[in-house]
Amino acid sequence: MTASGQEVLFAPRDRAKGTMPTATTYAYHFRKTLKDAGIIKPDGSPKYTPHCLRQIFASTALAHGIPIHEVSRWLGHRSIKTTVDVYGHLVPASWGRCRTVMQTALRPGAPTS
Repeated sequence: MTASGQEVLFAPRDRAKGTMPTATTYAYHFRKTLKDAGIIKPDGSPKYTPHCLRQIFASTALAHGIPIHEVSRWLGHRSIKTTVDVYGHLVPASWGRCRTVMQTALRPGAPTS
């Protein structure tokens, strides 16, 4: 689906003056799609919610090295502080990567460019 020339998962509704849909806008279709795909609990309720999928996306992206400022932008957070407060614990591997980079760069005989 496209909106404003870009591919999107949920396009703005025409009758909502171009605003992005809310969870209630697409909740029926989301639940129906999960049911059709067999992604439901034994009691018939959905295994996932849109918010759950959002958290899975953010957590997976950060845990695999996607820069937190990019994930923050994609999530639509007004401030990166929000992203750091909620998901910052998922980025500890970056300390190890940073340490390796610094040790390599500062070792005797390392290139200085």
